[in-house]
Amino acid sequence: MNEIDMQIKKLFEDIPESNRKNEIIQEIAQNLNEKVSDLVLNGRTREQAIKQAVDDFGDIDDLKKEFIDSTRVAESKRNGLSLAFSIWGGSLILALFLFINFYYTPNTIWFVYPAFAVVWWPMTMYFQWYRNKYDVPIGFAFSVCSFVLIIGLMLFINIYYTPKILWFVYPIFAIIWWPLAMFFHNLRQKTREEVE
Repeated sequence: MNEIDMQIKKLFEDIPESNRKNEIIQEIAQNLNEKVSDLVLNGRTREQAIKQAVDDFGDIDDLKKEFIDSTRVAESKRNGLSLAFSIWGGSLILALFLFINFYYTPNTIWFVYPAFAVVWWPMTMYFQWYRNKYDVPIGFAFSVCSFVLIIGLMLFINIYYTPKILWFVYPIFAIIWWPLAMFFHNLRQKTREEVE
């Protein structure tokens, strides 16, 4: 690897790998090598020619920003497709369990249990998509939704099997630590940022 290739690799080292990045690097290397050859033909030493070619190439901050933005857009599209797939896949699975439950065992409602497990898939994909699209932390919101989902299942079990004894409030005390911990973590982070 010659010095120009090393310089270019160094300039692009913090840009995520992609085919487009490799194409740009090859194109820049070819242009710089041609410029170095021209400068050498005009009487410069190879070292002087390389230094001038790299200096003339200048700053690539705009190019880096473009690469990072395009990578973010591509990742957002991938996450959007994953979210859509999880919603459709989850809906089909839930529909299957609903059909099996009410067709074969209409007197017992059991589809809620697999539904509880399946709902986590699109919910998780939604929060991942949201975090990447808006570049915001989602820990607190995810913990609140998870808390509501778990308490909803406990409430169903309580009301369906033992409606005369309300025991579902006890798991609340065991699970509430999650959103509370996330809330205080976010509060501490904001305080730390304000101090700095």
